Amino acid sequence: MLKLPFILVISLVLISCAKTDEEEVRSVIAEAKYHLSSMDCSDAIDVLDEVSFQEDNADYISVYASAQACSAGYKELDFFQDELTDLDSSNFIGSLAAFSSSLDETTADSTAYVAMDNAIKTLLGYDNSSGTPSTSNRNSKFGTNESGDMSLQALYMLFYQMGKHFALYGNAGSDGAKGGDANSFGNDCIYSYTTQDAVDWITANGASLGTCNTANGTNGSDFLENPETSADIKTRLCNGIIYYNNMMDILGNVTLPASDSLGDVSNIQTALNTLMTAAELAETGAINDGDANGQDAIANLKDITRQSDCEDENIERIEKFYAIFFETIYQ
Repeated sequence: MLKLPFILVISLVLISCAKTDEEEVRSVIAEAKYHLSSMDCSDAIDVLDEVSFQEDNADYISVYASAQACSAGYKELDFFQDELTDLDSSNFIGSLAAFSSSLDETTADSTAYVAMDNAIKTLLGYDNSSGTPSTSNRNSKFGTNESGDMSLQALYMLFYQMGKHFALYGNAGSDGAKGGDANSFGNDCIYSYTTQDAVDWITANGASLGTCNTANGTNGSDFLENPETSADIKTRLCNGIIYYNNMMDILGNVTLPASDSLGDVSNIQTALNTLMTAAELAETGAINDGDANGQDAIANLKDITRQSDCEDENIERIEKFYAIFFETIYQ
């Protein structure tokens, strides 16, 4: 009987195991995709969890995020075909809030909202970055083709989630308008502003801010004030900032596919960059001389793409960002 050297035997075993592991990953991805085709969300996640999380495998990450989004009731093809055509770069947030999926959001931190938040952060969170997530870092790790697919998948999820976020906290009407009260929440502004610079902005510009034309500390969403905890309030506010900034990073760094189904998406970045420039300019004047904790809100928050970095900021700065930027672009 032929006896192989011990080292050679061990080498063959290791090679065999490595191959088996790769095949197992491919197998669970294929099985998860099968479950997702019939919206069997939990089965898809259970299958993917049979192996350790594959943070270097773009296909695995993408399918895992799809399974999490599936738990939110999200169907990418339906969303792509039925909602994206209604996007309007001149009324961006209002058009997002008008999505049928947006107006279904009636409570903070719903199961669906949290599931989609997890999906987005799964797609954006494995780029080998020690700083904040970015399209550039994903390109470096996964290559532009796989990274581009992940970024577009995240972009559509971000549109979907931002619609829910602003419809809920902005008390959207059936047409997506801020303060339209489709779900009878009663608030006219997103937040109940008390920081001086935020109050000054709304007092000076109330006529152009839709229903949010006064800042008396009481006319924001009930989900963003007592008895909600300060930690929950900051997390919820930061969600909106993180979604927005990651969306803008993707729009500025990927090539959108040519498709009539994308509607006005190609014009969104230009329109919103113009509005952000105006917000930055506003903050260089008298709207930056109040509470020191709230100063330079736009400059400090406009590029943050990681949740924890936003939550490290002062609440005064976060609420000022909402007042100057989100209340202004959401009518």
